[in-house]
Amino acid sequence: MSSDGASNVDTNLYGYTPTRSVCYVFVVLFAITSLLHLWQAMRSRAWWLFPTVVIAAIAEVIGWVARTQGSYDPTKRQTFIIQTTVLVLAPTPFVAALFVGFGRITARLGSDYSRLRPVFYSRVFLTLDVISIMVQGAGGGMAASAQDPDKIRLGSNVILGGLIIQIASMTIFCFLMAEYAWRRAGDRPYHKTSYTESAEKMPMDRHVKMLIAGICITTAFTYVRCIFRVIEFADGFNGTIAHTEMLFNVFDGMMITLAMYTLNFMHPGLLLRAMQHTPNYPLGRMGSV
Repeated sequence: MSSDGASNVDTNLYGYTPTRSVCYVFVVLFAITSLLHLWQAMRSRAWWLFPTVVIAAIAEVIGWVARTQGSYDPTKRQTFIIQTTVLVLAPTPFVAALFVGFGRITARLGSDYSRLRPVFYSRVFLTLDVISIMVQGAGGGMAASAQDPDKIRLGSNVILGGLIIQIASMTIFCFLMAEYAWRRAGDRPYHKTSYTESAEKMPMDRHVKMLIAGICITTAFTYVRCIFRVIEFADGFNGTIAHTEMLFNVFDGMMITLAMYTLNFMHPGLLLRAMQHTPNYPLGRMGSV
């Protein structure tokens, strides 16, 4: 329960009163990272970050503003629906940026070590991402409009299905990242015949290492959050997990905050742009991703 007051759990849609101070902290943190990502995307001219990271960051602000309003009146249905729907959907476009970013890494470092052509990281995983967000959105709409407990549970299960799609695609993505790192480190190309412009193995400079580290760390934070949300929705809207505020603040709010700021410090757009001016990574090796 919140230190800012309690409400009757029979009419309290959250099962607790959201702690107002915590909500304000997350609103400020996400607002800052949103502005930073907007500026960094414009500065690096990485336009693909606008419909992914920037949109996700802004959505987090909207979701936490609604949650802040819920701290004043936890029985208000509209703000509860907004925070529930937006915060479950917000990280999905953010995950898309990881897929695109890694595809561009493989195009730079040598796609012979990857099972997929660089362009397929975008096509395959973005398709799964879109399916995931559509399913989650449909489930959120069902749960939001329902009054009957059975229909609310059905909506929760549909959201769970969308989250499972997301976590399955991220699991495959993590496997492909790990395999790529293993193959490239040991010079074990997956494709014997190169389909890049050159089979020459490019060295990994500081920018490349930061870019890879940023994507790996961000993926780890996001993956933990997805596991938590799967467990939460499997337990149901009225389950113990959904009614425990600390779990939500730590495994959703904090995980996504850390993921967002990790990409601020290891920004893919700025690092990819820096690589363009490095002799080892000429623009021609970028490919279409």
